[in-house]
Amino acid sequence: MRTDIFLKVASAPLAIKFYVEELGLFEIAADYGMNDFLLRAINNPGVCLQISERAQKTSGSPLFGMSVENCDAEFQRLQQTIFSSGARLVPDHDGKLAVFEWPGGKSFLIEDPSQNQFMLFEDRIAP
Repeated sequence: MRTDIFLKVASAPLAIKFYVEELGLFEIAADYGMNDFLLRAINNPGVCLQISERAQKTSGSPLFGMSVENCDAEFQRLQQTIFSSGARLVPDHDGKLAVFEWPGGKSFLIEDPSQNQFMLFEDRIAP
């Protein structure tokens, strides 16, 4: 079974640069033409992003979340990454860049070049 997340972006090349090169969690699975692409999660091929260059930001809250083995390690890696695509780590309500921790796990938000937000999380309850 495959789960596709339909993601509208302002620039397909910038989205690919971010999700494939900078974030490093996806690979290009298909180029449908007309700036439409299928990106497949490297560590979970059943999860795909349908990138469509159609519109600006689709939401002000996370559109999806992806689990990672170690949230702190991913946060540290991405904090050191220079996002030339225009993506960024999203600060918390106090304006700090930090991993949010609660009894069931940890998480942080990332914003892609089209200002679509998603969450990377480490789940201690249902990994």
